[in-house]
Amino acid sequence: MPGARAPVALAVVVGTLVGSAVPAAADAEFVVTVSDGDLLISVDRERAALLPSVLAGARYAVTGSLGTLTVVDTRVGDPGWNAAGQVSSFVTGSGAVPGYPLSWTPEVLDHSSVQVLTVGSVVRGLGASRVLAVAGPAAGRGTARLTAGLEVLLPDPGETAAVLTITVI
Repeated sequence: MPGARAPVALAVVVGTLVGSAVPAAADAEFVVTVSDGDLLISVDRERAALLPSVLAGARYAVTGSLGTLTVVDTRVGDPGWNAAGQVSSFVTGSGAVPGYPLSWTPEVLDHSSVQVLTVGSVVRGLGASRVLAVAGPAAGRGTARLTAGLEVLLPDPGETAAVLTITVI
């Protein structure tokens, strides 16, 4: 398992045997694995749900939502976490689309009652890494489900592709 710690061997003295005429000690060796927990993420396997494009001024607008991102934090010490996203260039059959036409509106769908989350800001043009949500120190242990409303503004109709990378640290 990535990030797993090596087992720790402990020697435990069991103690004096009851009913024995001579006090005796027995040693028992146990292997104990000390784990500091995990930070896990999962994303719905379905693609982002996007509606058909609509002409909006000089551009074609495509709206929808990001599949649900689930963050599970069981780490000891509760250091908190940060979920952020960044999009690659959009590419069409005729080349790259100038700028970063993807915008998002982050949303926390639900979270554990002990978590304190700060949702990221609405971002127009997701070319640089931007916050989806943050759980501060001593406020991140538990499970949170996140999403974002998406909007893409494209200069021309047709098929366009890009990769949205979500990072949780």
